Amino acid sequence: MDHAPLLTVCLLGRMGDIVAMEPAFRYLHERHPDRKFRWYTREPYVELLGFAPFIDEVVTVSGEEEYLARKAELPEGTISYEFNFRDPHAPRGAKPEANAPSRSLLAQFSEAAGLNVPDDTPVFHFDPAVAAPELPAEYVVFHCTSQGRSRQWLVENWRALAEQFFAAGCHVVEIGMEPVLQLRHPLFIDLSGRMRLQVAARVIAGAKGFVGVESGFGHIANATGVFGIIITGRLRHLPEYNHYSGRYLRGEGCNLVRLYDQPAYRVPSALVREVAARFLAGNPMSAAECGHFCLTEQINALRRNFGVRFTEMFCSPYYRLKNALAIHRRKHRARG
Repeated sequence: MDHAPLLTVCLLGRMGDIVAMEPAFRYLHERHPDRKFRWYTREPYVELLGFAPFIDEVVTVSGEEEYLARKAELPEGTISYEFNFRDPHAPRGAKPEANAPSRSLLAQFSEAAGLNVPDDTPVFHFDPAVAAPELPAEYVVFHCTSQGRSRQWLVENWRALAEQFFAAGCHVVEIGMEPVLQLRHPLFIDLSGRMRLQVAARVIAGAKGFVGVESGFGHIANATGVFGIIITGRLRHLPEYNHYSGRYLRGEGCNLVRLYDQPAYRVPSALVREVAARFLAGNPMSAAECGHFCLTEQINALRRNFGVRFTEMFCSPYYRLKNALAIHRRKHRARG
């Protein structure tokens, strides 16, 4: 296809954005099958889509400025798309809002690029030459940290959760840039550190389940068909959100454990342990059941507060939670 007209896509990062946008790449290839498909990205992320059979060429750039310089030299007739891209020469308000409630990254970034990509589960494309390290036949992956304080969960909570999995005879494999758990236990395997993304994806794909905070590895769990327990919560001005697409957006094969209008670090350990107990028993909660459980427990905790019991009529948080629970019930009743 050396002389074929070009189709170029710029998606520079981050990890979760790139994995989530894989259906958009497939969509563009299906619309332009006769064009040579070139992807512009940063070097650390090449592995995430570099082995997709529909991508003909990957070009690494240092950032937006270098991409724009290269784009200016593209031959006439090239079709180009930019996803989650801020033109450094454009006004600050030009970047699409990436945190609209109840909308996936796929929907938001596609719409900002002028596309109407149908919702779909991303596919992770493996390098056939890369294998996972030797691991037990059955294990669960923990990813314990993410960017931003609101997405973090307390270290002591992670350690207590790991002990729950150990008590059930389940191996825990920690991945991530840096170790968080730092445990000494025969069922604990620390693979944190600079592990290739292709290797990390193999580890996730071979797991019985994935437990983590909101991060790019959660998107890989979605893309590889692994059951996920995701500890999440409020992001900036959004009381709740779900940036996944496909399976996880539909509530298939995942439990989003969160408190309404609260950051992830305020999610009680007991809440996550109850969800994990059902998973370990082989009877995981459905998405609707998990959402109802989290909201109900949050309301009950608020009502146990002595002051709230006598001031419910004036308690805005209480009524916001009651409204959220009612909306949740109506939404899942309509789906049923």
